[in-house]
Amino acid sequence: MKQFGVWLLCCCCSIAVAQSATPIIDKQRAEFNYIMFCQGCHGPQGAGKPGNVPRVHGFMGNFLQVDGGREFLVQVPGSAYSALDNAALAELLNWMLLELSPQQTPADFNYYSAPEVGALRASALTDVDTVREKLIKAMQKQGIDVAENAQ
Repeated sequence: MKQFGVWLLCCCCSIAVAQSATPIIDKQRAEFNYIMFCQGCHGPQGAGKPGNVPRVHGFMGNFLQVDGGREFLVQVPGSAYSALDNAALAELLNWMLLELSPQQTPADFNYYSAPEVGALRASALTDVDTVREKLIKAMQKQGIDVAENAQ
């Protein structure tokens, strides 16, 4: 009986860990935050403004496929200096990846967490164009189509 109790405890702990790895995303709140904090530049569907504002729709998830890209999504000024708290920004980024760029987002990607976002925001980028260009080149080396996003 003692072994069953230990087994049951291990199972419960495993379930709790698995559930914490996939945060609950309040889609309505995340979409509202997108409208309030992102849509003004990136547009209602995330199309951006060619030559000025990069599109996130159908592209954002590619950043998770190159070294430094995950950090970039938090450290760009629009994210890093957002009025959203760390938890809300993590939720928004997770929602954007899943809703606006599901085909490019790796199926096994690690969801952003509030502590991670907080740590990354402390190192906001000042030279976004140079970092983005480097990430785009890394994508190209991996064969990722960046034609509409290499601005």
